[in-house]
Amino acid sequence: MTIASPTFEAPYVRADFAPLSGVVVAPPTRTIETVAPTHGEAHAIAARAADQFEILVGRLGAAGVKVVRVEPNPATPLSWACADCAVLFADGAFLMRPSDVRRRAEVAMLEEVLERANIPVVGRIEAPGLLDGGDVLLASKTLYVARSKPRQAEIGIPAGLHGNALGRAQLADYARSKQLAVVEVAIAGEVPRLRSVASLVDEGTLLFAPGLVDAGAFSDLQTIEVPRGEDFGAGVLALGNRRVIANLRFRQTIPLLRKAKFAVDAIDLWEFGKIGVTPASLALAIKRG
Repeated sequence: MTIASPTFEAPYVRADFAPLSGVVVAPPTRTIETVAPTHGEAHAIAARAADQFEILVGRLGAAGVKVVRVEPNPATPLSWACADCAVLFADGAFLMRPSDVRRRAEVAMLEEVLERANIPVVGRIEAPGLLDGGDVLLASKTLYVARSKPRQAEIGIPAGLHGNALGRAQLADYARSKQLAVVEVAIAGEVPRLRSVASLVDEGTLLFAPGLVDAGAFSDLQTIEVPRGEDFGAGVLALGNRRVIANLRFRQTIPLLRKAKFAVDAIDLWEFGKIGVTPASLALAIKRG
């Protein structure tokens, strides 16, 4: 299953903005073409998505990030969105129980990968709890967990699945045992995952999509608002030291970041962007710092 398997040592991930040095990724399969696109977009094209994925992997390698490549589950259309399956803390991985039942086999596959990478499993969401890693952000002293707020869709995609209260409580209990504060973040029901519309880009700064995320939950941070219409431009992958990987199609968001003194590596990931998947979801960070 694993094509390359470097090993890592604790601490693993202290915060989502810390320097990135290890990730798990999986290439897209043809099932990407079955995922409903956002309003006005054509369906994703698998061959183009595969090319774009390889460019992302190349940029990660060029940035000094060790990449663990795994084979995706051909039975599920989003099995390459690796960040949905686990949340990494300083002492190890907390495994998720995805809201989409088809994706739960991916967690077992990921657990094998983590074991080979020398990363312990420190917890897991137990039934009937549900939670997806894409709905979690980790700051130095705070864990942010999305709570979906149903409403009429504004951005043209079906309502997302965002775990349940029991799943959120299980992760919150573990975070508090590690002296982390836990804050629930209300997000619009049509948002596919929190990481699509919000990113911690450095210790004191949040990039987010206004109107889709409750910015009040991040009252202790400075914020950068992406323009409406570029909501998924907020889902960047932080490399650390005020560097990010972004989808180059968000042409207004990238200058905002550069004006704020962030170095932006802008690459074409639009086959993923068509379905609301951002760079932050394509790579599961397993080592930062």
